[in-house]
Amino acid sequence: MTATMRVYLWPPHESETIAISLPEPAKKAVMPERADLLYICDESSQTADEYLAVAGLALPKKHVDEVLKRMDEIKTAFGKTGEVKWNRASSQGGALHKAYIDLVFDLIAENKLHFHIRFSKTADYDDKLSGDRRRTDTVSKAFYQLLLHRAVGLYCSRWIVDVICDGGDCTALLPGMIGALKTHERRRYNTKLDTCIRSIKQHSSSETPLLQLLDVVLGALTSYRNGRHLVAGANATKTSLALHAFERTGWPSIDGSCANGAREIVRWNARPTIKLKAVKVATG
Repeated sequence: MTATMRVYLWPPHESETIAISLPEPAKKAVMPERADLLYICDESSQTADEYLAVAGLALPKKHVDEVLKRMDEIKTAFGKTGEVKWNRASSQGGALHKAYIDLVFDLIAENKLHFHIRFSKTADYDDKLSGDRRRTDTVSKAFYQLLLHRAVGLYCSRWIVDVICDGGDCTALLPGMIGALKTHERRRYNTKLDTCIRSIKQHSSSETPLLQLLDVVLGALTSYRNGRHLVAGANATKTSLALHAFERTGWPSIDGSCANGAREIVRWNARPTIKLKAVKVATG
């Protein structure tokens, strides 16, 4: 960029015009365009089992119609109407549920879907310290960690995320936590972009096929994590499905966690940083 200026010389009243070079004005940063992503999340085994699990499916919106079509084709092939749930896996010998499990991992292989699961050992947490809702708040906090470290941590740089969670008490507070997630995103991931979580909404699983797809894989892998397939007299169909789902992950073990930066099929066995237990104060 060039400009002109008048320079006054000696003797007085004499001058000449010269050209000078000026630095280019700073250009306003252009934010990269980000695509839309659905993050579907649900929980399993929040009572009675050794391990609780929360999980998410990361699905670009451009693939949603294709995934729903492929799910419908599976249901039609098996003459199924209505909701598909893990707790009904014994119907038809588990063939439909196996097809759902295979669909998830086939979509991952096609780079159209990612799957994340977070296990936490219930004995490591004291529900009395979680909040007034006890176990419900423990599960709610597990969801928050999943959203922060997976939905936000893995996708904030390239995606705008809409979260769909299964309805219920454990997810009831999540829509009100968008502000906290945005704050943690800026602090933890030092993002210079607008924050990535656009919405968090509860949906009924009976009316949301994608939640049903997640439910089947989540149920199978949580069953495996809790060792139900090793119990004498365990349901043979669910045992077979749990073993099949684990085999499809390609993981060497259900223990431990996948390396940082992994995003396609992520296993996370969470442990609290500090183990706290509520202390009863003796009185009298």
